[in-house]
Amino acid sequence: MAERLSLQLAFALIALIAAIFYSGKAQFVLNKINQIIHGKRGCSPIVSIGQVTLHYFGFRGRAEGIRLMLEDFEIPYAETNYSANDWPRIKEKGIETGMFTFGQVPAITTSTGLQLVQSKVIMHHIGRSVGLDCDCSDIHTCEMLVFGAEDLRGKLGPVLYSTNFSVKKRDEHLQSTVFTWLSYFEKLAPVNSTDEGIDGLYFASERLTWVDYVLFDLLDTYVEFGKLAFDGQVEVIDVLANFPRLKAFYENFASRPRIAKYLRAERRVPFRL
Repeated sequence: MAERLSLQLAFALIALIAAIFYSGKAQFVLNKINQIIHGKRGCSPIVSIGQVTLHYFGFRGRAEGIRLMLEDFEIPYAETNYSANDWPRIKEKGIETGMFTFGQVPAITTSTGLQLVQSKVIMHHIGRSVGLDCDCSDIHTCEMLVFGAEDLRGKLGPVLYSTNFSVKKRDEHLQSTVFTWLSYFEKLAPVNSTDEGIDGLYFASERLTWVDYVLFDLLDTYVEFGKLAFDGQVEVIDVLANFPRLKAFYENFASRPRIAKYLRAERRVPFRL
């Protein structure tokens, strides 16, 4: 009798799994199981990362997106900032110890023993630890957005940190590169489709994910770039003026209480030193 009951239960389980698979709801069920096990949403949640030490230089750069996530989720962190003079020596030592895998920063070390480099990898890892990973069905969209943001971000450094950076270079970069790329992101930007305010402005998974921090950091960087007025010699440019969906997302995200507090904080380092 017991053997027959076990066989019936096995067949029932197989039938249930098959029904879920053919209904197209398999991914939804897997997401829910993940959420129950870890108590966090997303495709690949992980345990909390503990206290963080952020290793970088004393400016925003590629570390600012990491700071935004740490601040918004009140993850305790400290910073170790390196000067240009000290960096060659510290870099060599960091490569030897394995802290700076590719001889670059930002890098993080944590109280749980983690060492990690690459800014977007770090942001994704933090996102997984606080339930901000994208849903499994949206991973391809999230990767597309992040890699697209990284492509545009990579075009800024050679301009902004050029020894002959000027008004002309600022305006040329905006006209030849930035506005074109922002038009791409404008098509991908979220649209508020509810009558309950602007809570639904997220780029993926219909909720807040780590990708929203990547996109906000990118937009904030270029908002600040447009404000560079060279001691009042030229007018400030509203970079998002012609991109209403991106502007709505930017303003909505900036209004998050802990983000807004951090954006106003005196301890936040200047955009460009």
